[in-house]
Amino acid sequence: MVSSKLDSNTTSEETKDDDSFTEIIRKTTRPVELLNNLAPKHRIYGLVEVDVTTARSFISENEARTGEKLSFTGWVIKCVAKAVSEHREVQAMKKGKKKLIVFDDVDVGIIVERQMKSERSATTYCVRKANEKTYRQIHDEIRQAQTGEISGGSGPSEKTPAAVRLFSRLPDLLRKLYWRKIKNDPFLRKRLMGTVAVTAVGMFGKGGGWAIPIGLHSVVFALGGISTKPRNYTNPAELGEFLNMTVMFDEEVSLGAPATRFLARLSELMQAGFGLAKE
Repeated sequence: MVSSKLDSNTTSEETKDDDSFTEIIRKTTRPVELLNNLAPKHRIYGLVEVDVTTARSFISENEARTGEKLSFTGWVIKCVAKAVSEHREVQAMKKGKKKLIVFDDVDVGIIVERQMKSERSATTYCVRKANEKTYRQIHDEIRQAQTGEISGGSGPSEKTPAAVRLFSRLPDLLRKLYWRKIKNDPFLRKRLMGTVAVTAVGMFGKGGGWAIPIGLHSVVFALGGISTKPRNYTNPAELGEFLNMTVMFDEEVSLGAPATRFLARLSELMQAGFGLAKE
């Protein structure tokens, strides 16, 4: 980074010639507008460490046997969908000041990375009714979304939809009215982005560590790093793999006690390797 104060022997032109930089033009400000208009204003976070040894062993053994790498994120989505279906209040959405809409379906919004032309690009995708799907079905759906084989409103697209391109050209006043409509209509929000979100930012690195998300949903799961440590401190030689997971709740929707019970149930499901036996 170059200081704004120049040396007495340095001219502005010399600084320009010596500096190496790349100018980036943001194609859209939509992500920033989403966070400004829809993200919960009052958030609480839970940082949990979950023993995922059973799931990681299953995925490794399956890859060694068949050559197929199953999606770890897909398995987490399966567990999340099951826990949310038992504690649906955590995915409720506000309607007005006094009403909460609690949905039966668990629609999980995720980010998938796709190879688009010469570069990789991240795009949104929603696994609809994840609570009714098996781990295998969720895995296959994610893989298809990554290769662009799924078309429709929930899947990624090579070309920006016409409605989105038109929206970006609208004046600020009309865009604010649009965001207000989404914010006050839980059914529209569910249709556009699902009821919960899972982001796997930690899956791209090695070692432990928590991610702190800022999401748009009433409950957001950020998968951090995976560390190796003793599963039982009475037997230090028995090592296991532990996922660092952060869960963000909208404090206006989820109170402390229900959120704690939900996290306890989710940890129980993940530690037991829920959903793997049927594969």
